[in-house]
Amino acid sequence: MFTPINMTLGATVGGFYIVDTIVVLVSFAILLVLLRKFAWAPIIKVMEERENFVATEIETAQAKRKEAEKYVSEADEKLLEARKEAKRLVVEAKQSATKLEDSIVSEAKQTARQMRMDAEDEIENERKESFQEMQETVAEIAFQIAMDIIKKEMSPEDQKRLIQERLDTIGDDLV
Repeated sequence: MFTPINMTLGATVGGFYIVDTIVVLVSFAILLVLLRKFAWAPIIKVMEERENFVATEIETAQAKRKEAEKYVSEADEKLLEARKEAKRLVVEAKQSATKLEDSIVSEAKQTARQMRMDAEDEIENERKESFQEMQETVAEIAFQIAMDIIKKEMSPEDQKRLIQERLDTIGDDLV
């Protein structure tokens, strides 16, 4: 009886049959030849294509990875440069602000000094003018008193009273 197991082993329960074994071996050899002729070449071709495809994909991926690393490196360099530039601009802005602040403070101090000097000069001029006016007024009043004394002969009491009146008038003029 021929069963797949018996054909494969070339034996039956009752013994070993050489013809069956030869038939199985020849069938297997024919199968191998047919597989090699019709299936093996396409399988090898597909495997080689797949191997080439995978190798190409790996090379492409590596190239893209290197390119990405290059872009990342360039981006890092640009970022570092941008940070350096930003720090430089901040330092420059601080220096400029400090210079501007110093300039404004210096200018304000100079203006305040000038205003103070102008005010002191004006006060001095006003004081001199007031003193001059006061001298003129006192001289005029003294002259008036002298004229009044000369015009009339007065008693010492009248002279004191007249001087007191003129001094009161001076006080009113000054106020």
